[in-house]
Amino acid sequence: MKLQDRVVVITGSGGGLGEACAHRFAAEGAKVVITDLDPAGVERVSAAVGGVGLATDITVEGNVRAVADLARRAYGEIDIWFSNAGASGPDQPGEIQENARWAAAWELHVMAHVYAAREVLPAMLARGDGYLIQTASLVGLAVHPHKATYSVTKHAAVAFSEWLAITYRGRGIKVSCFCPGAMLTPMLLDEFPAGHPVLRNAARPDDVAGQLVAAIDREAFLIVDSPAGQQALQARATDFDAWIDQAATPLP
Repeated sequence: MKLQDRVVVITGSGGGLGEACAHRFAAEGAKVVITDLDPAGVERVSAAVGGVGLATDITVEGNVRAVADLARRAYGEIDIWFSNAGASGPDQPGEIQENARWAAAWELHVMAHVYAAREVLPAMLARGDGYLIQTASLVGLAVHPHKATYSVTKHAAVAFSEWLAITYRGRGIKVSCFCPGAMLTPMLLDEFPAGHPVLRNAARPDDVAGQLVAAIDREAFLIVDSPAGQQALQARATDFDAWIDQAATPLP
């Protein structure tokens, strides 16, 4: 799908990768709708890309509907919903976190995707065209041993993307699951000290946004920004027990 003249909602676009994608998608000719928890980020990015925005919590289904309504009022029906918002939280090695952490991660990494699909699919199906993109993580193809809630809910996000593609791709709905590795975003920079090896090898959001544009153009289901994603899939498929043994090394 070409982005020219497409109406695109990007969640988590007040900073980081979402902000980089908002700029790149707008440069490709898209009409971009910004949404994020951070009001200042929404205002800054919306102004910069010439779009509209709403600061809100997209883990609440009514707020997802409000973002969709804003997009429709401003530009018409939504062509692409990019469910990008996410949070990793601090490492908690060996801990199975409290229920509140599980609930929060589930709402953000899974139910926000469900709410978006529920909101935009009827109109997309009626016209036989539309695009749903979910950001999971390299962790959704592997495991982060220090982040139980993040790992499990990112795996669930991949599974939901798979279900959407299997169920709706034959009816004109494009679906992509984006599984990025380490990236120089505030989420990663807040987690690792300056000079950490993870930061030296991390991707730049602007570069990844360009990769996303190319992947959207070819309507790829699985989008990875480094060989590590495919390597994780291959390692699990080749020898699951060996993969379990080596997965003790945490991924970002």
